[in-house]
Amino acid sequence: MAMENTIVVALFLTTLVVLNVSVPTATADNIEKKDICSKIPATKVGLWGGNEGSVMDIPEPPKHLESVTIISNYSINAIEFSYIDQTGQRRSAGRWGGPGGTAHKIDLAPSEIAREISGTYNMFDGETCLTSFKLFTNTRTWGLWAEENGTPFSITEPTGTSIVGFFARGGRYLDAIGVYLNKL
Repeated sequence: MAMENTIVVALFLTTLVVLNVSVPTATADNIEKKDICSKIPATKVGLWGGNEGSVMDIPEPPKHLESVTIISNYSINAIEFSYIDQTGQRRSAGRWGGPGGTAHKIDLAPSEIAREISGTYNMFDGETCLTSFKLFTNTRTWGLWAEENGTPFSITEPTGTSIVGFFARGGRYLDAIGVYLNKL
């Protein structure tokens, strides 16, 4: 038996078992190259904020963010957004959070991408929730909504990705927020 293609694997349970596993040697001729990065769905990053409220999430992984509506008063009451999913379907999400507040809608241009969100969270009306929110795109800054008060947070997309959607916790207010990142 040739030993150059053999790996010894030991499993420690109650006894030692030694297995010989034959593995072919990789060469430039037998490696299949695939672009797996373009097939990876959006990645979830976060949550920032409190633990109150219910988990809010989207059913289909997002590919491109189209619009965001922040509903605010003295804190961030809720969020709504629309996006294109990985199959090309237009989807809407929200209202995540509570009632009341004034709606501030952002319609992103087709070439506009969300690069960063920031804000603060703190105790408000007996629960920890977002107390301010800002959205930065490749062309402009949207917000500040509500009042910067409490613990700051921010997420800046890594180079080569963009923010394409959100997930959250919501109750009487928008208690916490996270983002989906997708490769450009």
